Amino acid sequence: MGSPEENFEKGVELRLEGNEAFKKQDFKQALTLYYNALLHLKAVGGQKQENEFKPKSNEQLVMIYNNMTAVFAKQERWDRVLFYAKKANEIDPKNTKSKFRMGQAHLRMENIELARSLLEEVLEQNPDDGLVKQELHKVQIANKQMDDKEKMIYRAMMSRLAQQEKK
Repeated sequence: MGSPEENFEKGVELRLEGNEAFKKQDFKQALTLYYNALLHLKAVGGQKQENEFKPKSNEQLVMIYNNMTAVFAKQERWDRVLFYAKKANEIDPKNTKSKFRMGQAHLRMENIELARSLLEEVLEQNPDDGLVKQELHKVQIANKQMDDKEKMIYRAMMSRLAQQEKK
């Protein structure tokens, strides 16, 4: 690892290369480049000139974590999406992209209320965002499916109870 400036520049360069790999749908290469970018950018934080590079480095880290969530979302690896979206959110709690990805992941993992809460928060900040509205619609559908499933379970329970009472 070189100087803080060299590490920072290399981290940015690797992130941009990762973006190109992502555009080509080479997700394995994109993740490798993003991981390497993380290593360089995290090294900046541990050096003497930390205060000089920390804000810029954190900005890059958030971008990389969000890019990684995009890769994992494409692969439908929702536990990883959630993990890296949380990492981005720890650095920048106001970042709507990481909240959106957390909402997406929670929805896919059937944490519907958590998904709704996060997505509504994102929609408040971006009222015209079609993707957020789309995800919130999926939340409504998931809620209805969950309600229907619960009704079937209760019906089956009541039916069994009625049959037992007849005996």
